[in-house]
Amino acid sequence: MAQVSKRLMVKSDIKLPDTKALTDALDVSMSEYYCIHKNYEKGLAGYKKIIPHLSENSRGMAISRYIEHSLNYGGILYKDSKFVEAIELYRDLMTVPNFPVCVYKNIGLCMKAMGNADLAIRFLKQFEEIAPDKEDVYVYLADITYTDIKDNLKAIEYYEKALETKQNNFAIYNMLGHLYSTYYQDKFKEKQIEYLTKAYELAPNNRIVVKNLAYVYGKFHELQKADEFYAKLMYLNPTHSDLHSYGAYLVQHKRFAEGFKFLQHRFQKEDLKNASFPAIFSNKKKRWNIKNDITGKHILVHFEQGFGDSIMFVRFLQQLKNMCGKVSLVVQDGLIKLFEDSNIGVDIYKESDLSKIHYDYVIPMMDLPIVCETNPDNIPSTEGYLKVPQSVVKEYAKKHINNNDKFKIGIAYEGTLASKETDRDIPLQYLYPLMQMENVEVYSFQVDDLTRQMDRVPPGYEFIRLGNTFKNWEDTAAAMKNMDLMVTTDNGVMNLAGALGVKTFGLFNTITEWRWFKVKGDDIAWYKSIKPFQAPTSRAWDIPVNKIIDEVRHLAKEKGSGINKVVKANSAKKGTSKKAKTSAKNKK
Repeated sequence: MAQVSKRLMVKSDIKLPDTKALTDALDVSMSEYYCIHKNYEKGLAGYKKIIPHLSENSRGMAISRYIEHSLNYGGILYKDSKFVEAIELYRDLMTVPNFPVCVYKNIGLCMKAMGNADLAIRFLKQFEEIAPDKEDVYVYLADITYTDIKDNLKAIEYYEKALETKQNNFAIYNMLGHLYSTYYQDKFKEKQIEYLTKAYELAPNNRIVVKNLAYVYGKFHELQKADEFYAKLMYLNPTHSDLHSYGAYLVQHKRFAEGFKFLQHRFQKEDLKNASFPAIFSNKKKRWNIKNDITGKHILVHFEQGFGDSIMFVRFLQQLKNMCGKVSLVVQDGLIKLFEDSNIGVDIYKESDLSKIHYDYVIPMMDLPIVCETNPDNIPSTEGYLKVPQSVVKEYAKKHINNNDKFKIGIAYEGTLASKETDRDIPLQYLYPLMQMENVEVYSFQVDDLTRQMDRVPPGYEFIRLGNTFKNWEDTAAAMKNMDLMVTTDNGVMNLAGALGVKTFGLFNTITEWRWFKVKGDDIAWYKSIKPFQAPTSRAWDIPVNKIIDEVRHLAKEKGSGINKVVKANSAKKGTSKKAKTSAKNKK
C-alpha cells in the first residue's frame, strides 16, 4: 500500500481556509465558463443556483453577468423563433432586483411574434413609460398597432413620435405617407405627399416608396406626376401586385387597352392572402393570351371570384360569339338560373360540369374587354342585358312584397370583406331617414349582414328584410323588378340592378374602386340606369344621402300623383260606363 507523505496531511491544529468562499467562486467561474462557450442553459442554471448564496460583495457582479448572458441567450432564442423559451427566460429575469427595462420590450416583441398583440402592447407601453431611450419602442408599437390591432390612427401617432429622433429613416416616412393615404383617403393631401416625398428623397430607388407615390398622385388625379412615378416603378423590378395596381390606375383613367392587360397580373399577385382563383387558369396551354387567334375556336369563359364581376362582364358574350366558333360559360351556381332565363345565347355550366366541356381556350371573364377591344366609348349593353320572366316577378311579389301604393325602395349598404377594405360600404344609420319618409316602404336586400347592423335598427325605423328569401340571384332580380328604386353602395346588388336596367341611385365614396371611371352626371357609363351620388370628402355620406332623400321625395310624390290620376280615370270610366248603361236602359 502506498504511503502518504506526512507533509501533505492537514494537521488538526491548523486553521482551515474558508471552503464556502472557494466553492462559491468555483461555481460562479464554472457558470461563466458555460455561458461564454454558449452552453447557456447549464451556465444560467448555475448562476440561478449560486446567486442567493453569494456574499453581498460577490452577488452584485454575479447578477450583472447573469443578466448579460440571459439577454444574449434571449436574443438567440428570439432569432431562432423559440419565443416561448425566450419569454420563460425573461420571466425569470423579472424576479431579479433592478432587472433591465428592456425585458419589457423583449417580452412584447416575443408576444407580437406569437400573435398576442394585446399583451405585446401592454409590455411595450410599460417599456415606453420607464425607458430613457424610447425611439425604438415607438416603431415597435406602431408596427404592432398597424399590422395586428389595425388601428391606423394610433399607428400614425406612434410613427410620428418615432420620427422625432429618427429623421433619416425612410421607412417611417413611407409608412406615415401610406397610413395618411389609407386612413384619411382624400384628406391631408399635403401630408401624404410630404411624407412620401421625404421617403423618396432618402430612398429614391425603393420600389414600395415609388409605388406609394404613384398611387397617391393618381388618386388625386395629378396624372403627369403619377405617370412619372409609375414609369420609374417599371424599372425597379416590379412585382405582380405592382403591375396590377398600375393596370387599375390606367383603367380608372380611361386607358382601357393597356389597363386591362396589366390587370392580368391579378392571378400572380403576391398579396392575394386568402383569395383564390379557379385552378383552370393555371393551365397555360389552354389559357387564352393576346396572341391566340380565336377564329372558329370553342371558347370557354370562366368566372373568377365575385358575383358582381360575373354579372358585370357577362355582357361581353354577345360580342365574343361573333368573333369565334362557339362560346360556353362556367359560372357560379347562384347565377345559372338568372343567366339561363336572360337568354344570353351560350351554353351555361356549373363548375362541377367542367370535365364535360371540350374547348380550345379558356378566357377569364375580366379579360373579355381585351378580346372585345373595349374602350370607355364602346362599352356594350349599358342599358341592361339581364331579364327575369314576368311570371317569376309576379310570383315573388305575391309572396314577399306588400300590395300597396307606397313608393318601394330596395337598399344594400355593404358588400363582401373586400368592399370594406376599399371603403365602399355605408353605415346603415345613414339610410334611416328613408325608413321614415311618408308613403315610402324600404326593403333590405342584404343577405349577409356582416356587421349585424339590421339588428340594431331602433324602433320607429321601419324596413322589411328580403335577404333570407333569396335562394339565388334570380330571386334577388325578381325582388328588384318589384322596386320603384334601388339605393345601394358599390357591390354585387348594384351591378345586378344596372344589368337589369332598374332605376338605381348608387352611393360612392370619394375614392372609388378602379372600374368606376365616371361617377358624375346621370349615369356611371357601365350602367345607364344607375345615377351616381358621391361623397364630396371621405365618408361624408350624409351629403349624398340628403340629395337622394330630396329626389326620393319628388319621385314618391310623382308616383302618388300618378296613382291618383289612374284612380280618377278609372272612376271616370266606371261613371261613364254606368251612365252609358243607364242611358241605354232608358232608351229601351
